[in-house]
Amino acid sequence: MDGLLYGMVRANQQKKLIVVGEKESLLKDPFTGQLYSHAPSLKMCDLSPENTRVLMDLFPFTKPVRVLDFPTTIGTGDRLGLATPGHLRAVHQFKVRPVLAQQSIRENNQTGRNYKEVIADAAWAVFQEDFREGYGADGDHLKSLDEVKEALEAGVSMVTLDLSEKLNLEAAILPKEAIERRFEGEIDAGEGEVLLHLFLDKEFRLRGERGDLVIHFSEEEVKRKVLLFHQAIDFSEEVYQCIHQHTGRRPLIDFELSIDEIPHPTSPETHLFLVIVLRHRGIWVTSLAPRFIGEFQKGIDYRGEITSFRDQFYRHLLITRHYGDYKLSIHSGSDKFSIFPHIGEISQGRVHLKTAGTSWLEAVRLISLQNPSLYREMHQKALSSFGEASKQYQVTADLSHIPSLDSLADSELHGLLDQEDARQLLHITYGFLLRSPLRERIFHMLKDYEEDYTSLLDKHIQKHLDYLGVERRDQ
Repeated sequence: MDGLLYGMVRANQQKKLIVVGEKESLLKDPFTGQLYSHAPSLKMCDLSPENTRVLMDLFPFTKPVRVLDFPTTIGTGDRLGLATPGHLRAVHQFKVRPVLAQQSIRENNQTGRNYKEVIADAAWAVFQEDFREGYGADGDHLKSLDEVKEALEAGVSMVTLDLSEKLNLEAAILPKEAIERRFEGEIDAGEGEVLLHLFLDKEFRLRGERGDLVIHFSEEEVKRKVLLFHQAIDFSEEVYQCIHQHTGRRPLIDFELSIDEIPHPTSPETHLFLVIVLRHRGIWVTSLAPRFIGEFQKGIDYRGEITSFRDQFYRHLLITRHYGDYKLSIHSGSDKFSIFPHIGEISQGRVHLKTAGTSWLEAVRLISLQNPSLYREMHQKALSSFGEASKQYQVTADLSHIPSLDSLADSELHGLLDQEDARQLLHITYGFLLRSPLRERIFHMLKDYEEDYTSLLDKHIQKHLDYLGVERRDQ
């Protein structure tokens, strides 16, 4: 660009930006770095926050943008700041758009990062891999207005609002008399009348090629759902307005609502109720994550009856098509290979899949292959941390099913990454491992074997997209 050559190099274990050209041109170049006088001259620059801002200005393809309008999108979540090159190598083979910087506040707290750092790591990896097709950055599972503002200020292009703490789950089990009292006491009379009018004495018939969905609401059902959602809807409206103020009412942010982290599956009736009330409030979502039937546990395949999942997924999809054509978002989507073909077929590829922890597990796999002694230490640390970690993540891992390390040769350790209980153990304890004295050695290994890690990720994410039925570019 303008007679200068820009590129990435690695000096020991640190990546740098280099700029090569005539000295006069280098002096005008906006990147800050150390100048070396040769013929031609060279400037070596740190990947600092200041230089990250320059990078995004000079090479706009490194800045996050909205991508969920593209038919198939995948959130890849890079907890280490090292996985994005592997994600991009896989994505480049398919007709798909990535959300590369996808982290929750919980994940950032576990890894000691913040949203600006997460986005910066993605931007430099995009530059390194010369990926010019656009990527997203998702402030995932945000639960407060302050968290949303933090993510927006950092430059995310997507906000995923987690409504789990704003739902009154008690409304599903209270007796009818209690529902009547609570509805009269908690819901404004005028608002309650309008909401009842929206649903009562109406038939909602949604037509589709696989059959129609017909839904009626009784007065009791409407009142239960109003009590379930009224705080969540007020919160959604507050955040929606905040996003509009931040963007000057321009459509720069993908807006997703998440109700997947609750105890019970989201029925199509509940989904329909929510989206109708959202539209009544003027809130338009880009995607929505229900709690599907079956179990979407971390890092392992789907557990449940697939025929029932297909039927329910189709019903949810009909609702999205009739009420704004927003996407269904599949949370905890890593490694759900048994249902990926059904999701891809029924949605016709219009879906958003979220993965994250599976890329961490591929990092652990690399260490098990290249440094068995370090892996053994990590495994023991994970075992001692499992009790605390399982308070934050709901899994069903049975530690007694995991083979004892003493019974395994070094050459057998990588097999633990294919055993469900061990995968869950290692998946949910990442924060404890990354905050332990093992952290430096973990990162040292992954940087030393960067291409090996990239290759593992490339193969693993390609497997996700192949099973989902995403069309390859070479077809």
